[in-house]
Amino acid sequence: MPVITISRQTGSGGAEIGRQIADQLGASYLSTQIIREVAHRMGMSEVSAARYDERAEDFIERLARVLWLTNIAYVPASDPNGPTPFESITQNFVTVTKEIVLETARTGNAVIFGHGSQFILAQQPDVLHVRFVAPFPKRVERVMQRAGISQHEAERRVREEDQRRANHIRQFYHADWHAPDPFHILLNTALLSEGACIKLVMTALEELKQNQRKEAA
Repeated sequence: MPVITISRQTGSGGAEIGRQIADQLGASYLSTQIIREVAHRMGMSEVSAARYDERAEDFIERLARVLWLTNIAYVPASDPNGPTPFESITQNFVTVTKEIVLETARTGNAVIFGHGSQFILAQQPDVLHVRFVAPFPKRVERVMQRAGISQHEAERRVREEDQRRANHIRQFYHADWHAPDPFHILLNTALLSEGACIKLVMTALEELKQNQRKEAA
């Protein structure tokens, strides 16, 4: 049962291609469903949960962490209970997200979109990790068309969304979101059609399966 993680630059078209891959495989496609399930488990609305999705802690949470650590410094070393670890809402969101991604991978037959899934499942050899990229001007053009906004606004949105995800990955996974290292295959959607991207992912998936069979033999 295949499991694929999808990472993408904003405006690369990775979301739609990932959805088509899931359709071809008859697999579950997890994207906003993850936010919905995290919201359910944390007892909050989907709208509230979405504000914590794929981002680093904000200033207030960082300040709370500093103040918490300052208070811990005054806890006696002899305290048998020890200090209680600090967990912000964003940290809790990430913890629950990891649980859901790992549960999904154990079930199998799923395409998991974003949410740091390439890092959460990095140690699982039977998971294919895919990233979609494209040059900045092409991504801006796509966002302009998709959202019906000006070029200036599209440029701002692309930069901000990419930076938000990069900050999230840096804080919670101690990794560079832009680095190619975690992925089996990187596809430039400015050079390849959606159909070509899907074929290449399917080929890579079959190659991964064959390698797994050889190692198991």
